Amino acid sequence: MINKDLFKIDKSWMEKELISHLTEKIGDKVSMRVYTVKPSSTQMDFISLSNFLTRIIPHYVYSIKEIEDDIERQLRRNEKAIRKSNAELDEHELIEIIVKEKERVKNETWIDIFNQSRIFFKKKGEDYIGGKYGELMLFALVEGVLECKMVAHKIKHLTNVNDEIKGSDGVFLGNYNENKAILFGESKIMQSMSGAIVDALESINRYHNNSERAHNIDHELLIAREHIHKYNVDDIDDLYERLDPTSEDYKEQLLVHPIILMYERSFIKNIQKKAKTYEEFNEMISIELTNRLKRKQEVFDLVNKHVIEQKLEHSFLDFFLIPVDDVSKFRGAMDDKLL
Repeated sequence: MINKDLFKIDKSWMEKELISHLTEKIGDKVSMRVYTVKPSSTQMDFISLSNFLTRIIPHYVYSIKEIEDDIERQLRRNEKAIRKSNAELDEHELIEIIVKEKERVKNETWIDIFNQSRIFFKKKGEDYIGGKYGELMLFALVEGVLECKMVAHKIKHLTNVNDEIKGSDGVFLGNYNENKAILFGESKIMQSMSGAIVDALESINRYHNNSERAHNIDHELLIAREHIHKYNVDDIDDLYERLDPTSEDYKEQLLVHPIILMYERSFIKNIQKKAKTYEEFNEMISIELTNRLKRKQEVFDLVNKHVIEQKLEHSFLDFFLIPVDDVSKFRGAMDDKLL
């Protein structure tokens, strides 16, 4: 079991930012969770969601142990300087100064950490459609919904733009279906629903039916093992075992793929034109989505078709589907906060 103290984002964020419409299983191994972003007035709006995602960026890029260790190092150095330059003060007066300094250092460190984190979300080119932002959503949803802890992501290991197509969008450890699990996640934010599904499943296929399957998995596990020491846990050996493909602990785990798909649906634009109130917008979205999904005409049949084509029926796939009116609005809201 992953210690809950490792989770530093508030699970309640989904209730504030997203509306859950449906959770359904296709067979024994494919789960589908459907969300929409909470609107503002009668329009789908990403300002609040982008505010939340921006706030958690330091927890995405750095472990809390790294941040706390950085603060402590600075405090030890500054305390020595305070004591040396204020030798005439008694201990009580020195403590008052040190306490104030601790608060200042803590605040400045978090600001610095945030500014450092922003560099990993710089735009790479005109055809970039929020890939990094999708990885951030993956982090928030897997930790929040599945309660599995991210132990590695590729974003800090890129050396050039072309590397972005390699590697999963996040490696997580936790429990899934009441069993220990390791999770290799994918996120796709695209205009086309079918394009997002195909791209995501082709990426997942690298861990199952690809000739380089062993290399791909070893690469993910190597990155995770290199960084597991950054997490403050009581039994770090257990985590290392779960990331070692030769161990029994690793072999007994489920291999699960959480998949975030954000894509455009034209009916949302039509509802935005018709709805007269916030409540009416939410009701119309919920009715339309639920009807489409229950008829399996919206996305379920398409997912099932491509799962079969990619020969992934044996895989645990957990889809987080987020239909929107315009993916560029999400990217624009995030760009406005970060770039």
